[in-house]
Amino acid sequence: MPLWSGWHLVVAGSPTDREIRIYPDAIDGIVATFPHQDFNGEPTEGRPWRTGKPCLERPAFVFRRDGWSGEPQEFEDRLVWYIGRLLRWIDAAAQSQLLIDGDPLELPMLPTADMTRVLGFRETIEDLVWWEGPIPSWGFAGISQVPGARSSVVSNFMGPDRRSIRRVPLSSAIPVDINRVDAVWFTLPALVVFEPWRTAASWAELTRLCASVSVDLPAILSDAGARLRRVQRLKDPQPIYLLVGFPLEEALGGPPQRFHWLAIQNMQLCRRTDVRRGFSGTAAARRAWDAELATSARKLDWVLSANWAPDQLRRRGEAENGVRAKTVLVLGCGTLGAAIAENLVRMGVTQMGVLDCDTLQVGNLSRHILTMTDVGHNKAVRLASRLNMVAPDSNISAFQFSFPPSRQADIDRLKGWDVVIDCTASDAVLRDMATFEWMTERVFISLSMTWGAKGLFAYTASETAFPVVDATERFRAASAVHDAEAIGENAEAIGEMEGIGCWHPVFPASADDVNLWAAVGSKFIRGAILKREKTASLYLQMEDGSVERRDIRLD
Repeated sequence: MPLWSGWHLVVAGSPTDREIRIYPDAIDGIVATFPHQDFNGEPTEGRPWRTGKPCLERPAFVFRRDGWSGEPQEFEDRLVWYIGRLLRWIDAAAQSQLLIDGDPLELPMLPTADMTRVLGFRETIEDLVWWEGPIPSWGFAGISQVPGARSSVVSNFMGPDRRSIRRVPLSSAIPVDINRVDAVWFTLPALVVFEPWRTAASWAELTRLCASVSVDLPAILSDAGARLRRVQRLKDPQPIYLLVGFPLEEALGGPPQRFHWLAIQNMQLCRRTDVRRGFSGTAAARRAWDAELATSARKLDWVLSANWAPDQLRRRGEAENGVRAKTVLVLGCGTLGAAIAENLVRMGVTQMGVLDCDTLQVGNLSRHILTMTDVGHNKAVRLASRLNMVAPDSNISAFQFSFPPSRQADIDRLKGWDVVIDCTASDAVLRDMATFEWMTERVFISLSMTWGAKGLFAYTASETAFPVVDATERFRAASAVHDAEAIGENAEAIGEMEGIGCWHPVFPASADDVNLWAAVGSKFIRGAILKREKTASLYLQMEDGSVERRDIRLD
């Protein structure tokens, strides 16, 4: 950090939402890249400043809420505030205090990256031990495309001999071809950067960083290309990714917590049919061609990479460990059951079975999470397919039969679940749950909306069989008088009819009602799993939209 440096203050955005950015001057500005700074590369043509914008905002600024970040509201005050933050940033950079031991580790900003695509990988804390074991220092990898998405995920690691050494557990919705070779991977002993905190921008710079920790990148690319050419066929895909892996700590100076991967795309290893001026067609010449890539001035084409490990996926919100660890069976894939199942999967309950023998109708779409493409198909099958696309670790099974099943094979498939959630709103199902041979104790939960979705009845017990007598008695005690009157002998009280004829009554409930009770029901489920107590509650929606809970006890 020089004693004097030039800076540009750039203001953009609308008059009511000004963005303030400060950049180093192209001539008199700093040329190094520090922590908490964008990659400080050469200026874009026609601009008098370099690209290395310091990160001056406080973390809560990203939420753009007044009072959350401590940043002034008035524009003139904000300008003064930003300049003051810059001066403190410069002082900290000059004293190497921008990133000190104990701070959350921040990876260096990439020079450029395709922001529309993401390459996922799955590395847990437990996996770190595997990478520290006796494994090759480089190899090949298979990458699977997420159907319909602009993202893909590393699905299979292979050694130099192309034999699989680690299969990555993924959702069944993501197709995996264990014979595909899409990438070359190698490992480093730690994160390496150019001081103070810059990553490589070219292949030659990457080779220099690798050499600083005794990793020979030209030799790796040369060997990788040669091994592939021995078995390469014209129709085989050419590996285009280079994966750089290293152990990473969560706090600077702390022990490594997990493995991390950076990704580079558009790697171009030589094929058997490639011809290049100045190179003969010999194997040695093609090896030299691949090695030359690693020392070239060609810019690295970085790709955004992200850890898709379960605990990293749900940093923004997850259920408790004791909930996520359970296997859950949901009986009924109607509006309430489907919404609750999706809530649970997004919160980390990924081992789930969904059961329903019904077919999705067009009328269901007014409040169901499924869509027009699912109409005419079995609800359980389509719901499982949707939930398996919610997260790369989803493992959702569909049971497209009624409860209780008649086939022994289907009966056996329903016995091993830790938690059974009834969302059928059927007394007959409750009676069948009581007589079904579950074999061992488990948590039973029954959720049903009251008439017009004005309330939600929730019941739970941890038993070897569902206590149907207790549950139905509490339900009767909870039933509101106006509900009984609304669905009595007066057919007019049934409400709207769907289709032509007298026997098409519709249960009145809007999507916001269903979503409300799905949220309340999901929280009830979390508590039921953790506490394992017999509980019955009636939740009622007030006129102002608030919810009141009444515990139901029998005298």
